[in-house]
Amino acid sequence: MSDSFLLSSSVAFGDVDRDNLLTLQGAFKLLQEAAIAHANLYDTGTDAMLTRGESWVLKRMAVAIDRYPRYGEALRVETWSTGIRGSVGNRDFRVDAADGQTVMRASSLWLYISVRAKAVVKVPPEIADRFPSRSGDVFCPELQALAFDAPDSKAAASLPVSLRYSDVDANDHVNNTVYLDLLQTALSRLGCPPRPGSVRIKYGGGIPGSTAAVEVRLAPAAGGGRIFSIASGDEVFAVGSCA
Repeated sequence: MSDSFLLSSSVAFGDVDRDNLLTLQGAFKLLQEAAIAHANLYDTGTDAMLTRGESWVLKRMAVAIDRYPRYGEALRVETWSTGIRGSVGNRDFRVDAADGQTVMRASSLWLYISVRAKAVVKVPPEIADRFPSRSGDVFCPELQALAFDAPDSKAAASLPVSLRYSDVDANDHVNNTVYLDLLQTALSRLGCPPRPGSVRIKYGGGIPGSTAAVEVRLAPAAGGGRIFSIASGDEVFAVGSCA
């Protein structure tokens, strides 16, 4: 069996913006679907949540978007594990257009959890040992060691954003892809370019499904671009940078 998984897809109308271009959330949804489909082949995706009460939770992601595909454009999403160690799984992605041009690359870090116990657990050996991996092809090898700075809540521009019923997933928290919709909404409404070419994000505790709204905070980054956080009061649910 191949060490990677291929997902053939196209840009859906529900995932484009006012300019018929893929949204940030739409881009992350493509990656999420490929990751879940690959994990399900080895009983460690959504099937594991139903049968064993276990699930992967995304903790870090670094994405480079060379261009935002248009509505209806055919895409090929390739994903592969770059190693499972204990409770940590690393996964990479590449998204190619029909002409073979790579439009997106990403690296991600996931934690394996017991949904019932609400605790991080080791990936069962019978799964970790047989899951294929490719160690030499990593977009962001420094992902686990990256430092993330949160903007000063008093100095940052901020935007309150309401959450909806559809934002909450089967883990009973706001789905990781929604955070990118929150970010893109804030970028647009606060007068920043809404389509960054790179995004790095570190997820904290999940946003509970009962949360009515969060605050997105933005501030200039020292080396260019912006740093951001998604928070409610003093509780920070995610921090990251975009440029």
